[in-house]
Amino acid sequence: MSAEREKNGQLVGYDTGFIVGYDPGGNNKHGIAIMEVESGRIVSVTPKTLFSAEKVINEIKSISNVIGLGVDTLTCWSTGKSGWRPADKWLREKYKVVEKSVSSPNFLMGAMSLNGMSVLLEVSRSFPNCIISETHPKVLYYALMTKEKDKVEKYNYQKNKKEMDKMLSKLLGLVITTKSDHEWDAAISAYAVWMGMTGSWKRDLHKLEVENTERIVKPCGDTSYFWPVPADKIVAKKHPEAGLSDK
Repeated sequence: MSAEREKNGQLVGYDTGFIVGYDPGGNNKHGIAIMEVESGRIVSVTPKTLFSAEKVINEIKSISNVIGLGVDTLTCWSTGKSGWRPADKWLREKYKVVEKSVSSPNFLMGAMSLNGMSVLLEVSRSFPNCIISETHPKVLYYALMTKEKDKVEKYNYQKNKKEMDKMLSKLLGLVITTKSDHEWDAAISAYAVWMGMTGSWKRDLHKLEVENTERIVKPCGDTSYFWPVPADKIVAKKHPEAGLSDK
């Protein structure tokens, strides 16, 4: 949904409540992070792992005031070639080193597509004023770390868990310890939504130009794709088909 913003970019009426990050997975691999914000400040972030999408839905519905949801799944679909959306093409163009992390939507299956959308639909019905943002933790990790270092390794939780938790703690201003990549992905997803809601990240990849050979289908209504790139760095342009899978 869209919401009114103050002059500083902060969404009006969204400075207190809970933001949930969700990383869809298989049995006992559903990462969730519950972030509490109070008067525009993050006061706690609790990452955990749940057994199923049903457990995730029930957990979220038990929260009284969900103001934001960040999910590592497709929040909208394209009817164009291979399902590629403007956001997918832009990410592949911008981050060549990790472009393979952005898969053709037609190729995606299982937990991400089914569980992710199930949670999205149920949460949007229960909390119609909730701000929903798509996330991509693996590419987002690379994008954020590139701002810090000249040379950055690709996302590798098993190898870099300590450094990745330290990065999260620095971003959130709290000591965060995750037990799995699913929990880490959920936590960074919650953070991404908060940054978009506060106006700190002013770019929304779901607002890139749509080509005349496609339309964007929105099964759970308008959603965002908040991303940490200055306004003058994003250009909505035609993207060459070369290098894109036909699956």
